[in-house]
Parts: sequence; C-alpha cells; structure tokens
Amino acid sequence: MADASRLLALALLVVALAACSAGGGSTKPPAGACVRTDASNFVTLTARDLRFSAACIEAVAGKPILIRFTNQEAIPHDVAVYKDNTKKEQLGRSEMVTGPNASTTLTIGAQPPGQLYFECTIHTAMNGSLVIVGDAPAS
Repeated sequence: MADASRLLALALLVVALAACSAGGGSTKPPAGACVRTDASNFVTLTARDLRFSAACIEAVAGKPILIRFTNQEAIPHDVAVYKDNTKKEQLGRSEMVTGPNASTTLTIGAQPPGQLYFECTIHTAMNGSLVIVGDAPAS
C-alpha cells in the first residue's frame, strides 16, 4: 500500500511540475482565466512571493500594449514579452526593478491576434501568456 501511495504522490508531482513549466504561448488558457487590459490596452502586473499577479493577460489586437509592472519584493524582477515560449524573438523587456513597490512601464507594439509569452528573466518559473484578441486593423 505504501508503494501505491508513493506512486500516486509521484504522479501528482509530475503533473504539477508539468503544469508549472508549461510555457505560455503553447496552449490557450481557459476562457475567463485572463486579466484584461483596460480600454487603452493598459494592465497592471505585480511580482510578489516569486509570482506574477496574473498568469494570463488578455489585450486587444492592433493597439500598443502597456504593462505597468510593480515589484512588491526586495529581490529584483523584470518582465519580458516574447513571440512564444521558445524566447527566440523578444518583443520588449522592462527595466529590472527591486521593491518593495518599485515600478516601471513596458510598452509592446501593436500585435496581431494570437498568443505571446511573458516571464521574469531572472526567475523563469514566473511566466504566463499574453493573449491578443480581436481583429487587427487593416494596414
């Protein structure tokens, strides 16, 4: 019976680790799981307890995205946005800020509909999805 309990615990650990390490940009978050930007495509994101305040942000296509990032911890953090979780193409990166309550604003240029990835470049387990919705204006 102890072996079965250990096996179950190990299986749960594997599932939890896979969920934590699954990068944003690889699977679409469930509906309603994202924090939405306001009418000007502005959102506030904070760092506390080695976590972002949101694992998913929803923004509107075709408008610049403004992320006000506040670090509520005494250790440094930043936020970087990439095309996807491979991190081959960085779209923007904030200043490194050390709290408590130090802030910076990151502006990401207008994006087409799709899913981007964001993370703290120091603590890469702090990451999430930036979902771009709507129709991009015709060029």
